[in-house]
Amino acid sequence: MLLGLLVALLDLIPIVGSTIGGIIVALVALTVSLSVAIATAVFYVVYRLLEDYLLTPRIMLRTVAVPGLVTVLATVLGGALLGIVGALVAIPVAAAIKLLHEEITAPRLEES
Repeated sequence: MLLGLLVALLDLIPIVGSTIGGIIVALVALTVSLSVAIATAVFYVVYRLLEDYLLTPRIMLRTVAVPGLVTVLATVLGGALLGIVGALVAIPVAAAIKLLHEEITAPRLEES
């Protein structure tokens, strides 16, 4: 129960929180047995994949109005260019670029 609470609190940290929680839980599971630790690590990898590619794009589409594909690409590109900091600021930067495009480029196209 305490490990679940720890993971829930760490999951509040964007991008890296659930990974850190998964590593801690897998290390604790290693004290039980190697097979439990492997099963725990596999569970957290699947959890991260589902969260990163299914949940996060849908949430960002509703809250920031950034399409899911743009969310995934911005996070991957930001993480590749600037590491954790880039991954953290990738979605707000993508939303800002989308807003600038809508406010500056789109009205000019309508005028011409």
